[in-house]
Amino acid sequence: MVNPYDVERSFPDYFLEHRRLTVEQAGTYRCGELPMWTVYCPAGYLGNSTIIEGDDGLIVYDTGVNMEAGRVIAAEIAKISDKPVKAIFYSHHHTDHYNGTRALVDPADVESGAVKIYAWENFIAERDNEFGEILPRQSMGSAYYGGAFLSPEDRHHHGIGTVPAGGEAGFIPPTDLLHGDETLTIAGVRINAFYTGGEAISEFGIHLPDLDAVIIADEFFTGIPNMHTIRGSKPRMPENYLTALDRVLEIGPHWLLGSHIQPIEGEDRIRDVVTKYRDTTQYLWDQSVRLINKGYTPTELQHALKDLPEGVWDAPYVVPMYGTPFTTVPEFFTGWVSWFSGDSTELFPSPPAHRARRMVELMGGVDAVVAAAKADHEAGDHQLAAELTQLAVRAAPDHEDARLLKAAALRARGYQELNPIARSWYLTGALELEGAFDTGDLLRAMLGLLGAPQSPVDTVRGWRYLLDAEKAVGRTLAVGLRFDTGEEVTVRVRHQVLVVEDGVDADADAVVELTAADLDGTTPISATTGDVAAWTELQGLLDREIKGFNMHMR
Repeated sequence: MVNPYDVERSFPDYFLEHRRLTVEQAGTYRCGELPMWTVYCPAGYLGNSTIIEGDDGLIVYDTGVNMEAGRVIAAEIAKISDKPVKAIFYSHHHTDHYNGTRALVDPADVESGAVKIYAWENFIAERDNEFGEILPRQSMGSAYYGGAFLSPEDRHHHGIGTVPAGGEAGFIPPTDLLHGDETLTIAGVRINAFYTGGEAISEFGIHLPDLDAVIIADEFFTGIPNMHTIRGSKPRMPENYLTALDRVLEIGPHWLLGSHIQPIEGEDRIRDVVTKYRDTTQYLWDQSVRLINKGYTPTELQHALKDLPEGVWDAPYVVPMYGTPFTTVPEFFTGWVSWFSGDSTELFPSPPAHRARRMVELMGGVDAVVAAAKADHEAGDHQLAAELTQLAVRAAPDHEDARLLKAAALRARGYQELNPIARSWYLTGALELEGAFDTGDLLRAMLGLLGAPQSPVDTVRGWRYLLDAEKAVGRTLAVGLRFDTGEEVTVRVRHQVLVVEDGVDADADAVVELTAADLDGTTPISATTGDVAAWTELQGLLDREIKGFNMHMR
């Protein structure tokens, strides 16, 4: 669909400068003469890997976003040393930190114990939670916020690298879990692991006292912390960011490394930039709390705290690039107070389409609303133009001019935006409105990269989220499942919910024997005992459709 509303491509003044200072410098950086290197933005993607050479082996902190990045890291390791990898640390459960592992080590060496993989004790639980139950929504969010599906002309950096449009996952599960701050010695290298939990509740950093270095993962970026990600996440804890950064200041290292920065050298430089970074983090949290306690709503917080505090801008670190105030501060309200602003009209609002139709009617009809939006767009108020056309699109989804004008307004708003995540969302939204892609294609591309491998029983436990409650009205059944792994469960449907119990219960309507491959719902199953129709009925109640959905045409 050709959009008649031309919007000139542009970038805020600092946007391209940040790219020059950061992602255009992808490569491998050694920390002086120390046996420590950062592979920065491997394959151009976000997600560094740090390599430490010990007496008889290598230690790797994070392995990249996918196998393509992992192969780049492996090639760089081969240039550094022919010593074997002895240990890998997964800094936290986000996928850009562990999906290149199979390119670095043989899974058989991990299984034999020749290679250990360390993670924090809640790594698996947090990974399964964030990229398990709500994986389709996370995948769609990642497609919109990463910019990977934009045209080549519009594709840009993510503030800390570029986001891939999917790719092969090379995750190997951790072998050793850390349960608290701990000192390890691996290949003769002393490592003090310490909990941080800011960017992810499973996150930890490491202090290398003999190298006078700290690796702080995602608690310090080229850009202020992304204390809320618009792709969707549980609330992130500002105090955890502060504790992590205070730990860096307490240690006072000569080298600071991270999963999205080039190595920073010098105690004074590190102290200065980390202090500004942590104080900006505290400012956004503290002032949000102050204003929340004065009755400010999320939107009011965004406008009150839209700028960084005076005097802290320090490129390329303390800038509103990866994180930015206007995407952060409203989450402090919704995450710590409620989705409810306090206005009773929001307790159970009218359906959006119903409200839009009435509003548009009062405004003189769809054409009148679109005409007003055109005037605002031409006057440079692209935000208001987008808001007006949103009413028109909801009131009349087939109104092509409304959709194209909204797309143009979003594109113009996106070109104004310094924050690359928001810029990606605006520009991808414009493409959606123009029908430039199939949202299902976006979803499928990201599912394979973000999805966590599951055991057969874990897969079955996830069926509770696939149950089509309308189909399950009045249905009651129980099916026992025996897997070739030796695991046994009973799946019950009752009261329009699906419950999974350990073991096979005697009252099961049917008991079936199956493998993990049989769980796709397409393989014919013979009941070991009972009525196989119970299994068929159960499969018919599950909503297995993988379907993209719109963010802007609703």
